[in-house]
Amino acid sequence: MRWFKRKEIGMFAEDRAGRQNKSRWVKLSLFASFIILSFFWFVFYSNYFTVTEYEVGELNVLSREAVAGEIEAYFNRPKDWPWGNKNILTVDPGRIENHLADKFFVENVTVDKIYPNILRLNIRERQRSVVLVTKTGVYIIDDYGVVTDLADSETASATMSVLTDPSPVDMSKEVLIISSVTSTYDKGQIYVESNKVRQWLDLTIKLRDAGIWFKGLDIGLEPDTDTLNLVLKENISVLIELDDTVDLQIETLRQFLNTKPDLGEVREYIDIRVPGKIYYK
Repeated sequence: MRWFKRKEIGMFAEDRAGRQNKSRWVKLSLFASFIILSFFWFVFYSNYFTVTEYEVGELNVLSREAVAGEIEAYFNRPKDWPWGNKNILTVDPGRIENHLADKFFVENVTVDKIYPNILRLNIRERQRSVVLVTKTGVYIIDDYGVVTDLADSETASATMSVLTDPSPVDMSKEVLIISSVTSTYDKGQIYVESNKVRQWLDLTIKLRDAGIWFKGLDIGLEPDTDTLNLVLKENISVLIELDDTVDLQIETLRQFLNTKPDLGEVREYIDIRVPGKIYYK
């Protein structure tokens, strides 16, 4: 037996068919809206994509707790999105990298997303201390400008070897600051402001990256000075200014040294404080 769909007949047949079609579309629209809203809720409000774990690479000085604390502080700032700042889909790794670079004295930070809820961080730390050589002793200064201790005998011996040997060994892990003061310093004493120490550390990194081999930075009597004497391995002093042109000054020196000049003509110092120009006497 065959079944046939009964054709609507009558005065209001078309109206009834129209209402049925409209009802069908309303149901489909409601169902589609439910699916979309459910998906939206799952993605942004269910916490499935909420960052809950930080994987931090090897650290030498910084602690993982300190790094995690700063990330939490970043996430706890005023909301960028209605669902909060920790959804991994809307997390901006670049902003976290900049935040950590501002908070910690680091050379580089990279943040990668591991779905659904992990951030993987690789932090390259900077040199965090300098060796201060004065007329009376050799001290270790941390990146806060505080004297942490007298240098041990091995460090002191290696430091003096670098300063006196005409062919010094490579001490790329040390930053030597030379001062002509006769004062003595106690452990815990503030020697200089932290921003100045960081300027010294930044400068030495840039010099080494440029391939310039030097012994240390001579600051004379004033640790706060912006005019330094860079002591090259040949015991030649180079006047350099810690200002906005320091990168250009370093490039000027690099190009000059690449010409293999006769440094025997330098009696006192080389002056590179005007980028692109070399003066010496």
